[in-house]
Amino acid sequence: MFFNLISLSVSNLLALSLLVIAALWRRYSAKRASFIAYEQRDDIKGIPPTFPYVFPLLGSVPISYLRSPKDFVLNPKNFFQSAHPVLVKILNQEFYVVRGPENVKALFKGSSACTSIPFVKFALGYAFGLPAKALSLYDRDDSGSGPVPNPGSTVEARNRIDYRGYQSITKFLEGKQLLPFWNRFADDITQQLYRLHGRIGDDWEYRDDLMKLVSDEVTVSTLNALCGPYLLRLNPHFLQDFWDFDRNLQTYLQGIPWFLAPRAYAARKRVLNAVKIWQQHARDHYNDSATGADGDDPFWGSSFFRERHEMFLEMDGFDHAAIASQDFGAIWAVRNSIATVSWAAYEIFRDPELLACVRAEVDTCATRIADGRIRFDIDQLLRLPVLQAVHAETLRLRMHFYIIKMPDRVDMKIRDWIIPRRKVIVTPTTVAHMDSKAWNTGFNNEHPVNDFWVGRFLKYPSENDNSSPTFSTKEYEGSWIPYGGGPRQCPGRNFAKRQILLTLALMVSLFDCEILDGEKRVQEDLSLKGFGGGVSHPINQVPIHIKRRR
Repeated sequence: MFFNLISLSVSNLLALSLLVIAALWRRYSAKRASFIAYEQRDDIKGIPPTFPYVFPLLGSVPISYLRSPKDFVLNPKNFFQSAHPVLVKILNQEFYVVRGPENVKALFKGSSACTSIPFVKFALGYAFGLPAKALSLYDRDDSGSGPVPNPGSTVEARNRIDYRGYQSITKFLEGKQLLPFWNRFADDITQQLYRLHGRIGDDWEYRDDLMKLVSDEVTVSTLNALCGPYLLRLNPHFLQDFWDFDRNLQTYLQGIPWFLAPRAYAARKRVLNAVKIWQQHARDHYNDSATGADGDDPFWGSSFFRERHEMFLEMDGFDHAAIASQDFGAIWAVRNSIATVSWAAYEIFRDPELLACVRAEVDTCATRIADGRIRFDIDQLLRLPVLQAVHAETLRLRMHFYIIKMPDRVDMKIRDWIIPRRKVIVTPTTVAHMDSKAWNTGFNNEHPVNDFWVGRFLKYPSENDNSSPTFSTKEYEGSWIPYGGGPRQCPGRNFAKRQILLTLALMVSLFDCEILDGEKRVQEDLSLKGFGGGVSHPINQVPIHIKRRR
């Protein structure tokens, strides 16, 4: 009798569960049909609908994202591929997804009224370890991103952390400070690669990884130009710790506690300690007489850091540890351009035809100076079509990032759709860069979007015309978005392009590289740990034979 009751109750429970699931599925099917009709129309206006899901409390939980993030965002059945803007609900979180060239252009155009404070605070707190007292300043900053504070804001001018922090960066990377920073990098990377040229012989030598070889040289030069010589001099292991931190970025951003990832958090502690040691040395040794004509000095490096140090000390909740977290965030930001150089060098040296084209181009703007070294006319270098196409195609193929916006005080209009204020908007670069409908893939689709092909950005006058091609990204506006867009697009984009093109010009001019196992393509780290933080890392090494060119 007892077992019969148990059996009956289990049977009833199972029947009830099946009934609920059937009802939920029927509800989902109806919403799915309505959503498909929405996707096929071009006359929809107003607030975008919600992407259909089966279980009310779970929403569109992306289980398969955990296994393969890139495959998930490119799956035509998921919300990242919606033709029109769509609201996505995952557990207790909501965000709008925007994709498609016209929608993305409208998003960037209307983003002047957006705030980045929640996302900056999230990154600084989770990834860069900014202490709570300093983080609280972001919560209180309602003054807006413009030079004039928002009406009703009571934040003191000295505590406008979002506006003042961003202005310091744009002044450095888009203002008068860019030229001395660029000149220091150009001199340093030339010296670095000539020293490497002197260490490598005239016969083939084996190196176990081309991409690390390039990355190390460019990282050292960038850090020297940015921070002066003492960051690396006082912290000999900073280079390794920098990239260990970078490899673990998603560990921090996902909020994994330190006791589950002790090595990752140890790497973060080491890089932050290194910045503190360097900055303490600068405080102890700097004086006005050390400042050069351009405002920089050997202790702080760029005047950018010295001025930010003074700026942050004026703000409530900031001490030397908090400044180190902020400044390491600024230092870490160079990682995308460095990773791009490595991928671009790999693509050039693995393709003899492309290598020959790039060498022919860079030879036209190279001159020999008194010491016998090559100097490039950077203005000419920036106009070389094939070299620019290498830069653009590398970023298209390897940049995996989520551009995030949030309308602040008013709703945002994206064409005929309305995104309510204080709602998160997400645009994945991967979706834009892998849209086969938006990109040139050749006459017979012989160059699919998953392949590296500089021809996407090159235009030739005619089949019978032997004149040089022209480079353009204009027709890919809204589709080529590695630097974001709108008023707060990446302020380092101009330096990054110069850095990438000059380094590649030096590499192809000074070295011959033979990639071993050339038929085996290098794979990107597109795992949950490696995807979404910017330009991807390679999984495997790229062994080479290398010799110097004369």
